[in-house]
Amino acid sequence: MSIQTQNLTLLSSEEIQRFYDEKFYFSYSSINKLLFSPRLFYSHYILKQKEDKTDAHLIAGRALHCLLLEPDRFDEQFVTLPGKIPTESNKVIIDHIFNNNYLPMNNDALTLEDFPNELLGQLIVGNLYQSLKTDAQRLEKILTDNNKEYFNFLKIRESKTVIDPAVKQQAEEALEALKANDRVKALLQMTDVKPLGVSVFNELMINSELDNQPFGFKGILDNVVMDENTKTLFVNDLKTTNKNIESFPDTVIYHRYDIQAVMYVGLAYDKFLKSREDADEWKIIVTFIVIDKYNQVYPFQVSEETLAMWEAEFFNVVSVLNYHYVNKDYTLPYQLAIGNVKL
Repeated sequence: MSIQTQNLTLLSSEEIQRFYDEKFYFSYSSINKLLFSPRLFYSHYILKQKEDKTDAHLIAGRALHCLLLEPDRFDEQFVTLPGKIPTESNKVIIDHIFNNNYLPMNNDALTLEDFPNELLGQLIVGNLYQSLKTDAQRLEKILTDNNKEYFNFLKIRESKTVIDPAVKQQAEEALEALKANDRVKALLQMTDVKPLGVSVFNELMINSELDNQPFGFKGILDNVVMDENTKTLFVNDLKTTNKNIESFPDTVIYHRYDIQAVMYVGLAYDKFLKSREDADEWKIIVTFIVIDKYNQVYPFQVSEETLAMWEAEFFNVVSVLNYHYVNKDYTLPYQLAIGNVKL
């Protein structure tokens, strides 16, 4: 049995076909998923079983991006809870009740207390408060004023992300640290008046086609500065990290930021330089602007030598993507799928 035939017996051909009905554009995150676990990629992008990331540090990072790069849109994307967000275990349950029980009923008069059976069921699923003797005691633990306030807040937030004051303050303090860094301000061109010949683009969505490939690439570039005077395109990406800032080079390897850097260079080139007669005269500089949990800031610029090495390695990544995508093989990581690993 061929690998391709075996895959189609393991995975639904109907689900696969829906995925392939439209051309797929790989993002940095989708590439990472496919390289790490093809089955995780399959669940997320083909079955559409996407997990919402609600970790506080991820929300704080998104809030910081918005405050720095799109401050006028902060109130469109976020709403601040007048209190504390529930603990993660409680939040998962309340979010589940809101999405699966409250929203289908579309009755604004309903409150968290109106779903006792559903709450008790979710407490069993989450194995919370099961050591208590009665259901009344378990409900008392989940029906706190803070949890009820959060549920009511979900009813009025629309599609905005809810953050608590502590998370917003964390993002605002990080913002001030970034603004106080002269190198960061210069890189991002954070000035009221831009020099002649300099254009700035924030949160820029770009799609690109690939020659001789059935898929494309896409990405949202945090900040691109186009300097006509020096014929330089600066691609700046903001990174937050919970580790000490000195460990960021190791983080680049762990999270495969090399892939992101090469992708963003290609996307920026296609968007701004590809059609220009003087494209070969331009250079593209990638910088990861990093802020850690102590609000230490450092712009890690990628050298020409390192970028060239990453670009050479990226051809192997494209080959792996091609294998999985063309063969519809989402059973194992590439080296295992082709039987190239021995102990």
